[in-house]
Amino acid sequence: MTWKQVFTSSVGKKLVMGLTGISLVLFLVVHAGINACIFADLVNPEENGEMFNKAAHFMGSTVLIRIVEVGLFAGILLHIAQGYLLTLENQKKRTVGYAVTYKDGSKWYSRSMGLLGTLILIFLILHLYHFWTSARFTGRGLVEVEYNGVKMHICLH
Repeated sequence: MTWKQVFTSSVGKKLVMGLTGISLVLFLVVHAGINACIFADLVNPEENGEMFNKAAHFMGSTVLIRIVEVGLFAGILLHIAQGYLLTLENQKKRTVGYAVTYKDGSKWYSRSMGLLGTLILIFLILHLYHFWTSARFTGRGLVEVEYNGVKMHICLH
């Protein structure tokens, strides 16, 4: 079996879906971890968001992170495309539904992946519009702060 056949087979497409899904979950863990730095103010009120601002500055100004960001966007698009293509292929191969619907063996979220994925996509588009595009392109809501002589732009949304 060639590499092309591996990635064009149903199992190969599901493998790609799994790998891109894992990378998206890893991104969410890092994203939530950095956002959790905001709560450092609860432990030390004089901290005043410094830990979060430094982490956000690192993520926005490091070249490697910027390259990974491009890969993340490619992974999101690949995940969406593969999911849509797999759904279409499955519907095309089974034109007649099963005589008995067996719902006891699967969870509701397993049966609703298309709907849940669409809701996540809508949230993602709104989230990127409100935070990412304003920080990257318009500069709206950004202010400059300085820590140890290093000037950083932070978002005040």
